[in-house]
Amino acid sequence: MPAIQQTAPNTYELSARGSRMKLSKHLSGWRMVTANAQTKAWGFGASVKDFESLAEVERHYKSWRGIAMLLNDG
Repeated sequence: MPAIQQTAPNTYELSARGSRMKLSKHLSGWRMVTANAQTKAWGFGASVKDFESLAEVERHYKSWRGIAMLLNDG
């Protein structure tokens, strides 16, 4: 299983199943930036999605399950 890596304070990255994902603390929540074949094909380069909590991140991205516990936010 791919490992979540901390790349800066409040910033985490993960590469899984052809996607590069970067999770960062943003305002009062979290922001996920995802780059994969689909975003590149459509010319977007990356997609951006905001979440209010790490629990929401875990529900939306199964590769990120456990991040709330890892950061003691769950």
